Amino acid sequence: MKKDPKFFRPTWVEINHRNLRSNFLELKKQIAPGVSILAVVKANAYGHGLVPVSRTLSRLGAKFLGVTSLEESLALKSAQIKTPSLILGNIYPFSNLSVAIKNGVRVTAASVESALQCEKAARRLGEKVYVHAKIDTGMNRIGVNIKGAVPFIEKIKSLKSVVLEGIYTHFASSYEDPDFTGNQILHFTDLLENLRARGIHIPFVHDANSGGIFRYPHAHFSLVRPGISLYGVLPVTVPKQINLKPVLSWKSRIIFLKNVPAGMPVSYSGTFKTKRPSVIATAAFGYADGFRRSFSNKAEVLVQGQRVPVAGRVTMDMTMLDVTDVPRVQVGDEVVIIGTQGKENIPVQNLAGWAGTSPYEIFCGISARVPRMDLHS
Repeated sequence: MKKDPKFFRPTWVEINHRNLRSNFLELKKQIAPGVSILAVVKANAYGHGLVPVSRTLSRLGAKFLGVTSLEESLALKSAQIKTPSLILGNIYPFSNLSVAIKNGVRVTAASVESALQCEKAARRLGEKVYVHAKIDTGMNRIGVNIKGAVPFIEKIKSLKSVVLEGIYTHFASSYEDPDFTGNQILHFTDLLENLRARGIHIPFVHDANSGGIFRYPHAHFSLVRPGISLYGVLPVTVPKQINLKPVLSWKSRIIFLKNVPAGMPVSYSGTFKTKRPSVIATAAFGYADGFRRSFSNKAEVLVQGQRVPVAGRVTMDMTMLDVTDVPRVQVGDEVVIIGTQGKENIPVQNLAGWAGTSPYEIFCGISARVPRMDLHS
């Protein structure tokens, strides 16, 4: 930790921008030279920090930044990040469109009604609005059903103040179900051919998320949308070596040590009992930081380069650890929750496994109260 930290409670996240850069360049190797990258930075860049991460990705040449809300787009503009952002969801209420248009935000047209509302708002302002049409090929979340996609696109093309900049769909099972994903790609490709036959050209065509980039190279089109892979997590098994590096490390410190006799309960409800005379450490993180209560008596962390178990229930602000086997353990020792210490490593996938969830949810669940430290060297 720096001598003069910008925070006082000893729990923090480190964001390695060198590794973020390396991952972006590795992804560039996986796509054809003419294919651009829409870097997905929604949900506070998957918990990594929206503005700093977006600034790095913008400098690396991302064509667009994928966000989830107008608030995120405005935060990027306030930070003077020039790369245009695309809201990857149906903008609602439609009264928000005027703000989006004034600020040059790209919006998703997920229905005929949303396209008409884009036209109405842009005409009232005397501006153009740039939209990406969302086609539903099987996710059944938002977007126009593939069966009605041609008249939908033709309607958008007829609107005077709407510029159809992109068209996209969303894979429902790119990691788990190649047959279903193959059908989605087929339906989407057939639509594109149908549109071309009608003389309709759309500059940016995209459907490949992180899983799609590695498994379905024939579906890269003109734009790909990496998310979790930018942050160093390979979401699928791939036949060749992909060198992705973890971007986020999550750390804390031991703030108290206690010698506890054998047979004594630890933490709420005594779900953990010492089987021997033990050294129990209290560390300054808990479920209010995003370290889930479901990790109780299950997860491990690193202290002095070795794995130690969580002892008892995780509490709101503190977690107890059994450090009996750690030599010369002391107050102030660093605790690694995600990351590397010595020769040991705890990847985010470990936490996801203990919680029965995905790395996405673990990253996004790290609380805003945990400060992010951006490391550029």
